[in-house]
Amino acid sequence: MLNGRLSPKAPTRSPLVSVAVSTWNRADLVGRAVRSVLAQTFDDFELLVVDDGSTDATPEVIAGIEDPRLRYIRHGQNSGISRTRNTAIARASGEWMAFLDDDNEWAPDYLRRQLRLAASRPGADVVYCRARGRDDRTGVDTVRTRLVGEGRVFRHLVHGWHLLMSCVMIRRAVLVEIGGLDERLGASEDVDLWLRLGRRAEFVGAADVLVVRHDRHGGKQLSLDFALRARDLAVLDDKWRAEITTACGRTAYRRWRLGLELGGALWAVRTGQRVEGFKSARRMARFLPGSAPHMAIALGAALLGARAYARIAGAGQAVRRLTGGRA
Repeated sequence: MLNGRLSPKAPTRSPLVSVAVSTWNRADLVGRAVRSVLAQTFDDFELLVVDDGSTDATPEVIAGIEDPRLRYIRHGQNSGISRTRNTAIARASGEWMAFLDDDNEWAPDYLRRQLRLAASRPGADVVYCRARGRDDRTGVDTVRTRLVGEGRVFRHLVHGWHLLMSCVMIRRAVLVEIGGLDERLGASEDVDLWLRLGRRAEFVGAADVLVVRHDRHGGKQLSLDFALRARDLAVLDDKWRAEITTACGRTAYRRWRLGLELGGALWAVRTGQRVEGFKSARRMARFLPGSAPHMAIALGAALLGARAYARIAGAGQAVRRLTGGRA
């Protein structure tokens, strides 16, 4: 977290929205994300592309895109996704921050419709929509992110709800107030951010599907770095165990923790990393006997492999409805 390094800016003329695209060695993907921002039907924005020390052709790709709204910021060395987002927040001047991952893309009317929703609810600090997940190997699309209403959403988050960064617009003043993102987290920084926002900010959402999240596109994805995810889980557990237990009870905490682990296990199996599914199941053992259903799903998925994932995932959804877990 950038303690004291995030501060409001006062430029002569501030755009309404600051868009942040964080990237690292994604020269083959980042251009698509940037173009989807520059193609917006709403144009009162600045676009900050923060390059986290890329060693590929990313600088040349960005240099080839000419638009006065685009600002390219480069880290001298790779510092992690949380720091790139914090760099964008610190350099931004808009009232709202909108984040777009470099392997995702927005519909042309994303900003216009998000701002329209924000204007209809003046007290909202966080505005979100839904995304369409696209498996780039199969071309199969699935709609993600369910609506949970509005207001303070901390309990919804503890009970398994999750947002995609690319689907969310946040008041910059609120991000500055909470100190930005926790830089100890390398792949699950969004889990922590939503919990911190969920306990003090007003959320509002719409059913609009305005984002495409690309999966299995061949590039390196943080969600597939399971060693990093395991380290993040330890940080999240240490950081949130007491607060979740106090606010929602010990059972809710255990379900939250197991949900995070089960989600990682099923994602590992879906992407062909069955060994990681076994590792997640092993970590769940310390929560026995309550973790038995979660362990059964993780072990079953790891044993049967990706071909059986659809059937296992269906069973997982049934268990999560009963247990309140997250996947």
